[in-house]
Amino acid sequence: LFLLALLCVASAFWVRGVGTSLRQRLVLAGRRLRGPAGLGGAVATLAFIGLGGWLYWSTNIRNEFRSPDQQRDLQARYERELSRYRHLPQPRIIAVDNRVDLHPETQSVTIDADWTVRNTHATAITDIHVGMGEDRQLVGVDLGGQTLAFHDVDLGYRIYRLARPLQPGEERRMHFRVDQHPDGITAGQAPTDLVANGSFFNSRMLPSFGYDERAELEDRNERRKRGLGEPTRMPKLEDEAARANTYVSDDADWLDFRTTICTAPDQIALAPGYLQEEKTVAGRRCFRYAMDRPMLNFYAYLSARWEVRRGMYRNIPIEVYFDPRHAYNVDRMIEAVQKSLAYYEANFTPYQHRQVRIIEFPGYQSFAQSFANTIPYSESIGFIADLRDPDKIDYVFYVTAHEIAHQWWAHQVIGANVQGATVLSESLSQYSALMVMEKEYGRAHMRQFLKTELDRYLAGRGGERIGELPLERVENQQYIHYQKGSLVFYRLREEIGEAALNRALKRFLEDKGYQQPPYTTSRELLGYIRAETPADRQQVVTDLFEKITLYDNRLLEAKARKRADGKYEVTLALHAEKRHADSAGKETAGTMDDWIEVGVFANAPSGKERDQKVLYLQRHHITTATPTLTVVVDGKPDEAGFDPYNKLIDRVSDDNRRKVSLP
Repeated sequence: LFLLALLCVASAFWVRGVGTSLRQRLVLAGRRLRGPAGLGGAVATLAFIGLGGWLYWSTNIRNEFRSPDQQRDLQARYERELSRYRHLPQPRIIAVDNRVDLHPETQSVTIDADWTVRNTHATAITDIHVGMGEDRQLVGVDLGGQTLAFHDVDLGYRIYRLARPLQPGEERRMHFRVDQHPDGITAGQAPTDLVANGSFFNSRMLPSFGYDERAELEDRNERRKRGLGEPTRMPKLEDEAARANTYVSDDADWLDFRTTICTAPDQIALAPGYLQEEKTVAGRRCFRYAMDRPMLNFYAYLSARWEVRRGMYRNIPIEVYFDPRHAYNVDRMIEAVQKSLAYYEANFTPYQHRQVRIIEFPGYQSFAQSFANTIPYSESIGFIADLRDPDKIDYVFYVTAHEIAHQWWAHQVIGANVQGATVLSESLSQYSALMVMEKEYGRAHMRQFLKTELDRYLAGRGGERIGELPLERVENQQYIHYQKGSLVFYRLREEIGEAALNRALKRFLEDKGYQQPPYTTSRELLGYIRAETPADRQQVVTDLFEKITLYDNRLLEAKARKRADGKYEVTLALHAEKRHADSAGKETAGTMDDWIEVGVFANAPSGKERDQKVLYLQRHHITTATPTLTVVVDGKPDEAGFDPYNKLIDRVSDDNRRKVSLP
């Protein structure tokens, strides 16, 4: 509109004829603006001013606008004023029954919640502290008699004083309503959890109890500007008090879950649990779900116009809900679910649910997330992935296997809210998925995946701003629990054997599954692993989990000669070095006492590494920095490698392989 107004003014001053003086052009412009050009310019200007004014009113008056600095100031105020409540005893949620009225056409939702809470502490609770995001309204709170003693709207924090204190062991019903309705246009990125087709939101839309450390300002420089100290770190692995909570929720342990969700008549609505009833109420489609066993306080709601494809694993139904235009990889997902369930049940514990559901949501975000028997999965990382190139990693198969693994690693065993918690969920899911991938594609294909994980881990530690920690103490840093976790557990499998590692994990699941507080830790997991690790391999567990261990292994030279019997003698000159790093990056020399693979490979007619014939692949005990090895192979060697499949965390892995020279 502004450009249109300028165009109208510019056309009035456009030179036509021979008169070019400023005075002549002003006179001509005045005449022309009394015609259509002036009218058009006036209309465009008024529309521009009106629309701009309305946008300002909507983003700054009707809705509050905060600059990034203002938001950081608010986070600092939250911490300064409310952190004194950090350890205040609060009730635990033990049962949930939510009625969700979702209106995709208006991108709005109302949630009527009936919760049962219990005082699990030794003292009575007189005040209940409730946090709620400012983009939602919390109304109708009923705790059996209470007054609102404190409410900071900007901080989203309320304190309800109970008329009758909640006594130790006492249970009480809590009712409230949450409303989220768009109110005009807001500044910044539009929310994507409620959309016309493909809504997806989780339990964080609902209120939480007590002070929330996740709301604190994290950036050290921004904290320093506002007079705050060091950011709050995850509780230490040794913090016994922190083991009272899981790392996903301070509000609950395992809870009973029921819910009803109503949506548009042409959509399906989903939540964890099993469908109890479907009916139409006032022209809206309503679904009732209930879970048949306790689950984490971690659940989601989804609604869209999906097509459904079904499969089976034994007596377990598998359902994939997808956009009809995105059917490309659905069968592959079902196959991945079947093979994952087969491996995990054979090696770990039984699958605890009676169904598996994978649910597509729009590509506004690129992740998959595993809730109890329900797995939301972004279209962008699975449903529209192009898997036609056999040389690329089948990440649809891998991501599916990883998310299925979470039904064991998080939904059976969940870590305490201390360092290392995500080893028990993410790293073990990485390992589990790697085993399923290896069974599907073979060991030769795993180098590409391990090399990718290695490169991403090294890049991640290079960008670390706080300080890298050993895997045992990871503080939810993704490059550690995902990428390093993959490498560590894959190598551990090589060191002690797949059967031994899986025995340790199975016993860990049997002992710690569905446990009550205090919750388990990565250190307890290591106890089970060490019990299956031979005495001469215990140092490997220390290097992998309790230290930051890096290698600089190189194949310096590879030469061969043909023997009279037709075989080939291959001589390899190696460089081997192990180092340990601390959180500041300072390195010290490690003692090389490792079993490392050495390989010799024939040329592949296809020219592809994965098609190479293995002539020799054995682990050698390396104790010196520059060993020389000689091996004999039956076929003509083309390439050799020192740790050829990148199973060790080697800072420069490209020099682990080289061509074999022949006279």
